[in-house]
Amino acid sequence: MRLSEFLRVHAENILVAWDDFASTLPHAGKDLDRKALRDHAGHILSEIADDLDAPQTPAQQIAKSRGEGERDEASGDTAAETHADTRIVAGFSMEAMLTEYRALRATVLRMWSQEHGSRTGVDEMQQLTRFNEAIDQAIIESVARYTDQIHRTNNLFMGMLAHDIRNPLGTIRLSAELMTRTGKLSEEAARPIVDAAKRIQSMVELIMDFSRAQSDGLMPISVRSAPLAGIFEHELKQARLRHPDTPMALMGAAGDTQGEWDEDRIGQLLSNLLENAVLYGTPRAPVTVVVSAEPNHIGFSVHNEGEAISANGRQHIFDPHKRGTDAQARKSPNGLGLGLYMCREIVRAHNGTLAVRSIDSEGTTFLGRLPRRQPARPRVAANA
Repeated sequence: MRLSEFLRVHAENILVAWDDFASTLPHAGKDLDRKALRDHAGHILSEIADDLDAPQTPAQQIAKSRGEGERDEASGDTAAETHADTRIVAGFSMEAMLTEYRALRATVLRMWSQEHGSRTGVDEMQQLTRFNEAIDQAIIESVARYTDQIHRTNNLFMGMLAHDIRNPLGTIRLSAELMTRTGKLSEEAARPIVDAAKRIQSMVELIMDFSRAQSDGLMPISVRSAPLAGIFEHELKQARLRHPDTPMALMGAAGDTQGEWDEDRIGQLLSNLLENAVLYGTPRAPVTVVVSAEPNHIGFSVHNEGEAISANGRQHIFDPHKRGTDAQARKSPNGLGLGLYMCREIVRAHNGTLAVRSIDSEGTTFLGRLPRRQPARPRVAANA
């Protein structure tokens, strides 16, 4: 009996073992009934049996082992993709879903081995190889669909979050400003309200940017020609208003700093670096921004004095939800740990590099380098 026929003849026993196992997997969602478990598992098993019967070239066999098997787009979703949809709705984690596939593979191989005993010839080995390749293809399809649905859900949630929070935040700010103008609230009393609303708004936008970068792989930018020094000068003025006790200087901006940038993103980049320098640097010590013009690139740096970042901290400082040292984390216990990650993503989107140097005797310096011209579809980016 060929393996494809074996799967059809023993489908009931295989599915009983599989859905018995699946029903024991822990998950936070709703419990699926036996019919729901059985139906989708049965469809996957049936597709695998059909695949084993289909002619396959060596090239197709290699592609399938990599999860790159051909598919008929006109036929719609595969059983593995539908399986991923049901598991997401039911609250299964991706790990639980993958465990199901391991259980299916182990069940079939055990039953096939019991049927054949020690009789395993070349043909049987080829059938087992193709079965494993079909399982791998189903896993890839399920994981891809699961990941895509998670990204879609995150983007939808971020959109709803932004929409639902922006309106009440706007009302808070406008009400505070109106009460100040009418004399019902002093400017001193209104300032914390407005500042808090602005902080919440910036956090919402930061979370949205993080979600986009995670989902799309590269932050979208809209570039136009502008002098980088001009963008930096504007952000420095804003930072000086926020931190009047911290001296901030811009140096080396006299040369030609014209290039193609997304001005809003570049402004966000410098703003985040300046906030990081003020928060983690020595209080009241100067923060220095240096711009250096090169023929095809513009270099920049942001320097602050203070405690050096450890080697391990430097290695992970651009990772999301990371900070350089425990002492630095204590300075911002309510922070999201996304500021420097977003800096890296902005630089990556501009096809540049961003690195950090930190020594006790010198302080900490973030060093960036951006090309003056952007390709039509920028996709080159990395840490230096």
